[in-house]
Amino acid sequence: MTPADLPELPPEKGTWDEKEISRRGLLEGAVGVLATVGVLHIAIPGGIFLVGKSLEPAKTQWVQIGEVASISADQVTRINYTMTAPDAWRNVTKSGTVYVYSEDGGTTFVAMDGTCTHLGCMVQWKSDENVFGCPCHLAVFSRQGNVLSGPPPKPLRQLAVKIENGVLFAEI
Repeated sequence: MTPADLPELPPEKGTWDEKEISRRGLLEGAVGVLATVGVLHIAIPGGIFLVGKSLEPAKTQWVQIGEVASISADQVTRINYTMTAPDAWRNVTKSGTVYVYSEDGGTTFVAMDGTCTHLGCMVQWKSDENVFGCPCHLAVFSRQGNVLSGPPPKPLRQLAVKIENGVLFAEI
């Protein structure tokens, strides 16, 4: 309302306060707050249910790669593995490829994930060229997993390894 629309007040009551909220404005605000609280009360648990554990970082686990005696220490060895891991609400069987080699004759080992960091294709070891090659987009990685050419944004993922009772494990 504008001051021209307001009725005249007696002088003892003062003047109209144009900033004062009306009853209608108060009720509209209260209904808006209650509606927002009600929507959030449903939306937040619903969102948590839909997203599940997908935003939590994946937990790593130690996977048995093989007997140290059976792994050739002087060359890169491809080893396929299978493991069971939780995937949101259920346990799933995951498989993958690890490349293992040793630079000190078999005392310590280096293990790298065989998944290309570009789009997830499996890289292949090319022993004649001493590099890893990705068949999907012709990416090339060094023996240490560094990108030599192609579109991958990062080097191959190096995995933590440990040896227990003559068995090599990698943290995947």
